[in-house]
Amino acid sequence: MKKKVFCSFCGKELGVDVLEGKTRQVCPQCSEVYYENPLPVASVILPNKNREILLVKRAREPFSGMWCLPIGFAETGESIEDAALRELKEEAGIEGKIVQLVDVSSHKNLLYGDLLIVTFEAERVGGKETAGDDAIDCKYFPVKGMPKLAFDSQEKAMEKFIELKKDLWSIHDSLETFIESTVKNRIVYPSTLLSDELVNAVQSNSEKIIDLWLNDITTNPSTKAYHTFNKEELRYRALFIIGQFESWLKGKKGESEFKEFYCDLGYRRRIEEIPLEELVSSLSLLKKHIWMFTYSFGVWEKAVDIYRMFELGERLVYFFDRASYYAVMGYRQYHEEGMERV
Repeated sequence: MKKKVFCSFCGKELGVDVLEGKTRQVCPQCSEVYYENPLPVASVILPNKNREILLVKRAREPFSGMWCLPIGFAETGESIEDAALRELKEEAGIEGKIVQLVDVSSHKNLLYGDLLIVTFEAERVGGKETAGDDAIDCKYFPVKGMPKLAFDSQEKAMEKFIELKKDLWSIHDSLETFIESTVKNRIVYPSTLLSDELVNAVQSNSEKIIDLWLNDITTNPSTKAYHTFNKEELRYRALFIIGQFESWLKGKKGESEFKEFYCDLGYRRRIEEIPLEELVSSLSLLKKHIWMFTYSFGVWEKAVDIYRMFELGERLVYFFDRASYYAVMGYRQYHEEGMERV
């Protein structure tokens, strides 16, 4: 790094002195102290909807020919945010807006000395990807397939960016899978939904959940016919339902087997003269206790935890809607068979 030789105020040759515990350049004539402060540098991470990051290939040294995030020095009179957006426009042709601060780091450069590098995430609002000032190319790279970046500070900033986005990307992926599997019925559930952890917890705590459900169903005004029902029979049925919960929820069990079980459940409850509305209520109460139990030991410090409970709730609605439908179908089947005999 080049040192100043003359005082910019009086023109006298600079000397050195120890001030505040550091050796500094000082003008012996006017006593002006020349503090050496780090130069501010702005860097930009611009992702697209495919989780690819816009990089530019450097046209000049240092690191000519290597890829990096749009980067450059802040100028006098502009904010560090404005500097980041200016560099994005100049080097990559993109007009953007700042989304968030990602990283601030110090870096020592042989040419410029100490640098303070501030990295922002930005989103595109206009422009077209075009290599511009100090760049010979610009291109999007997948987050998990990026080349070695020219600056270590940008490698570090990218690591922080990925960590910042980890939960959001997990929520997005899980939601996409849930919609495709449940709403659109296109694919079978893989074991990658965020709520799978809670489904496993339901399996592991089935006895506790069933105890809560039994206490409710045998006292709730909406299930009066169950108040004197054989509890062991209820426990057995509930254990079987929760025991098969994961397999049915993830599509490991076929729809025909699912339908057969709940149609038979409805058929049997009609034989036992359980009112139809109370049968439906009993299933709703089981759904409630499954959800409430998982809610009771949840941690709500992160958005991903809140989403996990939301997703489980939606899966329960889907599961018990089908269960209730087939149970009612079986219940009515018994009634129709009885009418035919008459």
